[in-house]
Amino acid sequence: MATTLRIRHRLLYTALLGAITSALALVALERALTMSAAQRVERARDAVTSELDRLALLPASGSALAAPARSTYVGLHGGWLVDAAEVEKVELPPAWQPALSRTVGDAARSHKSAVTQTALGQSTLILAAAPSSSASVGYAWTGFLLQPSAYLRPWRYIAFGLTISTGLLVASTLGSAIWLRRNTRALNATLQALGKDLTTPVPQPRIHELSAIADGIRRMAADLSHSREVTAQLQRELAQRERLAALGRVAAGVAHEVRNPLASIKLRLDLTLSGNGKDLPAPVQASVRAASDEIARLDRLVGDLLLVAGKKMGPRRTVELGALVQARAEAMAPWAASRGVALVAEGRGDAEVDGESVARAIDNVLRNAVEATPSGGNGQSTVSATVQVAGAAVEVCVEDHGCGVEPARVSELFEPFFTTKSDGTGLGLAISRAIARAHGGDLVYARLGDITRFSLSLPVHPESGA
Repeated sequence: MATTLRIRHRLLYTALLGAITSALALVALERALTMSAAQRVERARDAVTSELDRLALLPASGSALAAPARSTYVGLHGGWLVDAAEVEKVELPPAWQPALSRTVGDAARSHKSAVTQTALGQSTLILAAAPSSSASVGYAWTGFLLQPSAYLRPWRYIAFGLTISTGLLVASTLGSAIWLRRNTRALNATLQALGKDLTTPVPQPRIHELSAIADGIRRMAADLSHSREVTAQLQRELAQRERLAALGRVAAGVAHEVRNPLASIKLRLDLTLSGNGKDLPAPVQASVRAASDEIARLDRLVGDLLLVAGKKMGPRRTVELGALVQARAEAMAPWAASRGVALVAEGRGDAEVDGESVARAIDNVLRNAVEATPSGGNGQSTVSATVQVAGAAVEVCVEDHGCGVEPARVSELFEPFFTTKSDGTGLGLAISRAIARAHGGDLVYARLGDITRFSLSLPVHPESGA
């Protein structure tokens, strides 16, 4: 803001200096014109008095001037008078006679030469009278009408133009200072608003230099907004990694403390069924089988926790994902049909993956899509799974017509234990993304109009260290 104030002050100083310079120029011009007019008057007085002195020493004659005038002034008049009363008899312009009577009267009273100046419009009448040396006349007189200078009007135009240019300079400078102040205030207010909200629109000043600054501010705000989004994304990923790391530690402890007892219990139950199981009552056998199945489910849950925590996949081999997706869709088709949803799979693409893990990821995504799709009855609603090769990756796109996830909760979608279902565990999508990322790919969510899409991407060639 200090720099803006200095610029505004400099503009005001420029206007002040311009006004002072123009005023001094006008004063100098006026003084020069005045001195020029005064010099012309003085030269005319000198010519009139010089000619008067010459006439006063000459004998009177009938002509106006007894001898050719020695002055270079054209239009110089002169002659002799017996007394002041004879002024009216002299052939002169009517405007000269009162001035000549006054001049001759002054010479008669003072008994010496008298010079008068009389303004006649824009002209100056210079008259001189003195007692004559001739006995036949009483006074000699001379006169000259000094016309205004022919250069006076152009100089007046110059002075008028200088005055107008000075006014325009001052007005333009003041306007620029006010305009600069308004634009800088707008930019300053925008900067303060950007400190709170980076989406604040930046005004476009009409001053070129400030416009370039505004463009820089706009780019800076966009970069900062992008950096903030990237930072927030990194923070979310870091928080998720921290949660996954904590979950990994918990899962490792659970695996150590739970898996061995579960394996022992399942082994005993299987031995019971295979040994003396035929001697047990049917209800007991059913209970033992149910317990064994639940133990197997708990073992898979522990495996899922270890997978989400980032444990290694199984061995990889080349798998045709189109066939894998088709097989998983066919296996799930009866269950989907019971919900009024039809599963459609198409496309093909080869990738080197752990087929069993990828099959679990596909199952999770397909199950979520079917559960999110509203029932259309008689298989009218459809969930599509498309396999396609995109560059160095193979994508499995699963689309449904469900309502999707609330925009405010999209960032939580792949977090462990996040679910919108009353009976869900919140591990399905987290496991699927963990499987995809363990292979060097990813699982992303998108909402396209009324379509919800999950894209599971897997690299064609496995990445080292995945």
